[in-house]
Amino acid sequence: MASLSANATAAAGPVNIVHGTEAQLTLFLVLNMWPSHFGLPILLALIAFSKKIRRHPTFLNLCIGFIIIGISSSVLLYAGKTSGPEPSKMLCLFQASMLYGVPAFASLLGFMLVLQMFFTVRLAVQKQVAQGPHTLRLWVMLGAPYLALLISILATAGVGSANPDKVSRNRRYFYCSVDSDLLSGTIAAVAALFLFATIVFEVWTLAMLYNHWKVARNPGEKARVPFELNLPIRVMGFGLYVIVAMSLSLLSVQAPESPLPDLVIACAATVVILIFGTQPDIIRACCFWRKEPVLALRSNDSTIRSSTSKV
Repeated sequence: MASLSANATAAAGPVNIVHGTEAQLTLFLVLNMWPSHFGLPILLALIAFSKKIRRHPTFLNLCIGFIIIGISSSVLLYAGKTSGPEPSKMLCLFQASMLYGVPAFASLLGFMLVLQMFFTVRLAVQKQVAQGPHTLRLWVMLGAPYLALLISILATAGVGSANPDKVSRNRRYFYCSVDSDLLSGTIAAVAALFLFATIVFEVWTLAMLYNHWKVARNPGEKARVPFELNLPIRVMGFGLYVIVAMSLSLLSVQAPESPLPDLVIACAATVVILIFGTQPDIIRACCFWRKEPVLALRSNDSTIRSSTSKV
C-alpha cells in the first residue's frame, strides 16, 4: 500500500520540461558564477577605490543586483545538488523563490538605469541646472527592484509551501522551480510591464539625442559644444539586451522546452562587464602603470559629456 502511494506521488510530481545537457548546465553555472564571484566585485572595487571614476548609484545597484542573481543561481552547486537525486524541498524552494524574483528584479534594475540616463540626457539637452540631489527619487529608484524581489520571493514561497509536490529541480533542469501557471503568468505580466516602460524611455532618450544632433548639425544654428555619446549608447545597448533577454524569458513560459532563454539570461552579468567595464576611465584605472595625458578642460562646458560621466 505504501509502495502504491509512493508511486502515485512520483507520477503526479513535476515533469521535466527543459531538455538541457550536462555541457549546457556547466555553461549556465559558469556564466552565472564568474561575473558574480569575480568580474562584478572587481568592477565595483575599481569604482569604489578610484578617485577618477564616478558612477551613479543606479549603476552600482545594477552590479550588486546581478551579483545576487548569480549567487542565487549557484545555490545547488554550493550544496552539491546540481545532478543526481532531487535536493531537499526546503533548499529547492529557497532557490526557486530567489530565481522567480529575477524577471521583475532584473527588469527593474535595467529600467532604473535607462530612466536615470533619460533624466541626465534631458537635463543636458535642455541645458538646465540640476535642482538638488532628488534624494527621494533616488531612494525609490534604488529600492523598487528589491521590493519587487521581496514580493516575488514571498509569493513563490507561499505557493511552494502550500504545494510542496510542485517544487522540483528536474522540471527546469538548471535550477529549482515551482509548477504554478498562475504564479508564472503573474511574474511574466509584471516583468512585461517593466520591459514596456524600458522601451518607452529608451525610444524617448534616443529621440532627444537625435533631435539634439540634428540641431547641432544645422548650419543656420549657433555652434554648440559637441557631446559624448559613448555612455548613452552603452546604456541604450544594455537596455536593448535586457529587453531581448527578458522577452525570451517570458516566451519560455509558453514554450519552455528550449534551454536557450535560461542561457541568454545567464549572460546578463557578462554583458554588463563587457559594456560598462570597457569604458575608457575603467580601462585607464586597470592600466594604472600608464601615464594619463593632461587635457585642457573648460570649466564652463555644460554638455552631455560632463553630465553623463556620472551615470
